[in-house]
Order: sequence, then C-alpha cells, then structure tokens
Amino acid sequence: MSPSGIVTVARLELMQRFRGPRWWIAFAAWFLLITGIFGLTWWSMRSVDGAKGATTFDIILFFVLGLSLLIMPALTATSVNGDRDAGVLATLQTTLLSAADIIVGKLLASLVMALTFVALTLPYLLIAFVQGGVDLPAAVRVLVVLVVILLVVCATGLMFSTLTARPVGSAVLTYLTVSGMCILTTVFFAMSFPLVTHEEETRVYGVPPTVDVTPTECEEYTSVESVSHTERTWILLGLNPFVIVADAGPGDLEDISTGDAASGFTPMRYISYGTRMAKAGPPEVEDRCWAESSTPPGTTDRVAQEGPAWTYGIGLHVLLGIGATLVAIRRVRTPIGRLPGGTRVA
Repeated sequence: MSPSGIVTVARLELMQRFRGPRWWIAFAAWFLLITGIFGLTWWSMRSVDGAKGATTFDIILFFVLGLSLLIMPALTATSVNGDRDAGVLATLQTTLLSAADIIVGKLLASLVMALTFVALTLPYLLIAFVQGGVDLPAAVRVLVVLVVILLVVCATGLMFSTLTARPVGSAVLTYLTVSGMCILTTVFFAMSFPLVTHEEETRVYGVPPTVDVTPTECEEYTSVESVSHTERTWILLGLNPFVIVADAGPGDLEDISTGDAASGFTPMRYISYGTRMAKAGPPEVEDRCWAESSTPPGTTDRVAQEGPAWTYGIGLHVLLGIGATLVAIRRVRTPIGRLPGGTRVA
C-alpha cells in the first residue's frame, strides 16, 4: 500500500463522480434542506428568551446524522461491483496498484464526499455556537465522531460491494445494516427488558405500605420489587449511531449534572440522558418521595458520575470499519481463484 496509489484511486473516484451534475445537485439540495431546517428552528424559537444555541445545534445535528445515513451508503455500496460490471476494476487490477490501494483510495474519496456534506452544515452550526449554550471543544469532538461513523458506514458498503455480484444486492445489504444499527439495536434493547428484570429485595425511601396507619413522612424500608438491570444490556444502545453522536455532543456532562438535560427541545441530549440512565442501572435506594420533581433526587448526579457511553460505541464501530476494510481488500486481491456466477472479469 502506497500513499501515491491511494491518492491516485481517490482522484479517479472523485473525477468519475463529479463528471456529471448529479452530485452537484445533491450538494445543492442538501444545503437547501439544512437551510430550511435551520429556518424552521429559528422561527419556532423567535420568542424564546436565553441561549438558543443548544436547541439549534441538536436539531441540526440530528437531521445531519439521519440524512447522512441515507446518503453515505450510496457512496460505496456499488463501488467495486459497479466497476467490475463496467470493466474498470480489471483495468485497475492490472496496474501496479495493490488491493489495499484500491480499497483505501475508494474510502478516501468517500471521506472527501462525507466531509463536503458536513462542511455545508458548518455555517449553521457556527450560528448555533454564537447563539450560546454550545461548548466549542465538545462541538468539534462530536463532529469528529460523526465523520468516523460515516466512514464506517462507507467501509461497510464497500465490503458488501466486494461480497455481492450485483450492485442492487450490495446496496440493499448496506441499507439493512445501517437500519439495523439505528432501529434494531433499540428494539432489541427494549425486548431484553424481561430478560434482565427480576423480583429482588430492594431498599426503598418512601411511604411504607401499612394497613392500620397512614404515615405522612417518608422513611427507608425494604421491599420486594421488580428491578430492571439495564446496565447489563445498555451496550445494545451503545451501538446505535444516534446514541453515539448524542452522547458525544456538547454540554452532555454539564447539562446532565445540573438537571438541564430534560429541559427544552434538545433531542440529542434527551438520547444521551436516557442512555446514561440505562448504563447506570437501578439505584441502590429507590426514592419515591419526589412527587414534585421531574426526576428523583440524586438521579442526575448518579447518571453524570456513570461517565460517557459514546467511547464504547465508537470503539466498536471502528473495529467494524477496520474489519470491513480488511474483508474488502481480501476480496479484490488478484489473482482471483473464483468469481460468483455471472460476474465479468473485464
């Protein structure tokens, strides 16, 4: 693998994509769509006092991630088998380019495209920062995490492009994988509740159940309760791209520890707060004397002390991306011992 070979393949990929107006139209449509989302957000908050940046940043980032997960698979899901059908791949394989040069070069081209889409949203993210409520280092961190996830999605699409003979098959498999990460992880986490829920002797701080006396003060007592140990299955949520990006977002630790995670319309911070509650698991003492509070006393501190969850998720995604890249490199190595039926060589 050589840097010059990687750059050469990346240039060929980008020149081929920008040869027609398709991607230029896609960039323009993306920018107009994000502009519309920003405009609606600004209009809905025009009478809101205080810092508006947190809401603007969260909403823009939420839509950027969702739309990116729809677009990124199209960058690589048909890259290798499409070139094979067009007779381009065999030409590259007869040169001095190695299999790693071809695959990594295609990934580099996809990274450039992903960075272009993200760059088109930067003006509105900067406006959100100026509006206040957004921590700059954390904002940079979440953008890096976002790009890494998009690169992993591209690597997954590239792998399926080498494993299937037809572009339609690889595109479907890539979109199914992305959908599984975003939807099935949450569904499986919800379905796992009966598996981790048991009747246990629990310490409770509240009004103890009595027959003859109705106490007016809370006290600690022991009771057999149904307890869900979500700390055993929260990693299912940690694989979700929305959870990873939300938990890496700006102000997550500070807002959770001050109780602001549940205030205002900040979808990414709602997701982060819920994930950390699942990661923390049940409390040692269940507090039932919090009728006038949105959350039990000490919940926000307990969740904040649990620490971030996004580091586990991004680590697993990086391993997935590396594995997908290695599989793709192996599949394009020459000489090829066996090809799927109906596949052309040149």
